[in-house]
Amino acid sequence: MLIYNTTYLVADKQFEPWMKWVREVHIPFMLNCGFSNPQVAKVLTTDPEQEGTSISVQFQIEDLRKLSIWDKEHAEMLLCELSERFGSEVLAFSTVLEVL
Repeated sequence: MLIYNTTYLVADKQFEPWMKWVREVHIPFMLNCGFSNPQVAKVLTTDPEQEGTSISVQFQIEDLRKLSIWDKEHAEMLLCELSERFGSEVLAFSTVLEVL
């Protein structure tokens, strides 16, 4: 089992619209693509200079093959939509974790 984690840095003025997008678009889309068990968590930081809020959005997926298929068929579309809606006010990077 794998965890697909995307960490977002969200500008304060975009936080509520972005959370609405996560709930109404991002999570349903990912579930429809075969991911499961979505979790959304605030990343705690002690950096007083950080502007905005860091949020981790995680999903589980069975294996690398399924993740690779999703990456080839859907990842770019999701990133384009994120960029079109929020521009540089929402930044993201993803990591893949293996459950031990």
